[in-house]
Amino acid sequence: MISSTGIKERAQELLKPFAQSIGNLGVSPNAITVFGFILALVAGVLIATENLITAAAVYLLSGLCDTFDGIVARITGKKSRLGAFLDSFLDRYADFFPLAGVASLAFKHQDQLLFALTLLAIAGSFATSYARARAEALGVECKVGIMERPERFVVLLAGVATGYLSVAMSVLALLSNVTAFQRLICAVERLR
Repeated sequence: MISSTGIKERAQELLKPFAQSIGNLGVSPNAITVFGFILALVAGVLIATENLITAAAVYLLSGLCDTFDGIVARITGKKSRLGAFLDSFLDRYADFFPLAGVASLAFKHQDQLLFALTLLAIAGSFATSYARARAEALGVECKVGIMERPERFVVLLAGVATGYLSVAMSVLALLSNVTAFQRLICAVERLR
């Protein structure tokens, strides 16, 4: 997992000066969150209309916003429960839009396998996020799994940028659902 290897922390450390500049401009973390959400929506539309290179660039910018919002919140002292909720809430849509773009593209080309794989990737993505959130609401931590949000982002970005959508959806369909069930097992063990 990217988030458990220290790569995420090192990347955030490298991005702090840029985040500080953004914070100095008076841009709020919540504005960055909303902008990233809009970019994810645009990326989904671009994927659906087969503008994959542009979609990859826009999706990358959306991911950068998702990284910067939290850093800006911490370094400017603007962390809030509302911001954390807004980020988590809009992240679900940001996960969905590009995948919906792939599903739309698959439907348009009558690629039933790609369509089915994309639906499985959507289900796995949402089940993974839900399992963690629900477990935490019940008082247990369940961050286990091999395909968390950063990994899903990288796989989808690579698939869109290279045009290998079937490969990316196969990986996401399999590993996001494996992760969801890893979290189910984790929650069951810890809630007994």
